[in-house]
Amino acid sequence: MKKEIYRTKSRKHKKREFYKQNKNHIKILSGNYSLFNFFVKKENIKLNKKILSELFITEVGSIFSLMHWNFGYLVV
Repeated sequence: MKKEIYRTKSRKHKKREFYKQNKNHIKILSGNYSLFNFFVKKENIKLNKKILSELFITEVGSIFSLMHWNFGYLVV
């Protein structure tokens, strides 16, 4: 019984840590996380946070184009 409880705790902890890590990657590279999250929902982008985080890390050009698109959206 204790093993199952500890497994569940560690699984939840692992998910929480991955969520924090992905959020930090997006926040570091795009500036304001809540603004970026609003932009993703508004533009109906179907990528989840994990994929966007990996995209930001591996593809340098995508960071600049998304940031330009994001800031251009605010100015208009």
